[in-house]
Amino acid sequence: MQALASWAMRGLPQAAMLTILLAALSLLIPPASVLSTSVVALVTLRKGTLPGALVWGVATAASGFIALLALGGVNLAIGFLILMWLPAWLVAVVLRSSRSLALAVLAAMVLGFVMLGGQFVESADPVAEWKALLGPFVGSLVDAQLVDSSQQATLVSLMADWMPGVVAAGFFLQLTMSLLLARWWQALLFNPGGFRSEFHQLRLPKWLSMALLLAALLSWAQSQTAVSVPEYVLLLLLAAWFIQGLAVAHGVVGKLGSSRGWLIGVYLLLLFALPHTVIVLATLGITDAWIDFRARLNPRGSGKAG
Repeated sequence: MQALASWAMRGLPQAAMLTILLAALSLLIPPASVLSTSVVALVTLRKGTLPGALVWGVATAASGFIALLALGGVNLAIGFLILMWLPAWLVAVVLRSSRSLALAVLAAMVLGFVMLGGQFVESADPVAEWKALLGPFVGSLVDAQLVDSSQQATLVSLMADWMPGVVAAGFFLQLTMSLLLARWWQALLFNPGGFRSEFHQLRLPKWLSMALLLAALLSWAQSQTAVSVPEYVLLLLLAAWFIQGLAVAHGVVGKLGSSRGWLIGVYLLLLFALPHTVIVLATLGITDAWIDFRARLNPRGSGKAG
């Protein structure tokens, strides 16, 4: 990972080439998209707004030219720009100018809401479009005997109902992870230990927990059985508090000097019990906004209780 960051810091051509290569790799291995956007964010954080913009500008032009020759259009390059590079650049600009990780996470959340709203602007009924897209996929699961045919229509409907919110929350999480990775790269190269301290101290504002409560109340008050916009908003807010919950977990383990095995256990739970662990960490993050567990703990070895 450090080798990728070092290569990106060698100059604009290297950073742009790495951005393109990782974006192309993401078509086969989706997580590589995080690395591609992290390169743009790293250059922006370290070298400034204009150099960061030059990276995604050159990457867009070069990938557009390649896509035009290979595919006969530039839609793929435009997709990379709008969904990956430009958002990463924007949140990196916020972090560089404000030096506030919390504010940058909020900026990513705002872009998540833009993604949510964009789905309704692009289509009058995004749920119906998702049903059309998911139908063949679930049908293949039925053919493979992984899903009972009697449950096919119900599963398609359930998945499609939640997809607008899932897409927005997933976009936010990918963008935030890209920013955190870029910040870690920056610290690794130029300020060892700096990211650890910054992430451990991440605190989202209390009013965001009130917004989540309002979204939950509106969701509960909805009379219709179909999933509605408040539920989508709730998903996005839960994703934001999940990030703070992770920061709390890291901060508590670091302050107490506990074994990293605790954190490994948390990430294993995310792999094998994803929804439940996310909710637990989001709840931890919300609670910390009001109680501030990290400020109440004494570092191990301080000679004080706790």
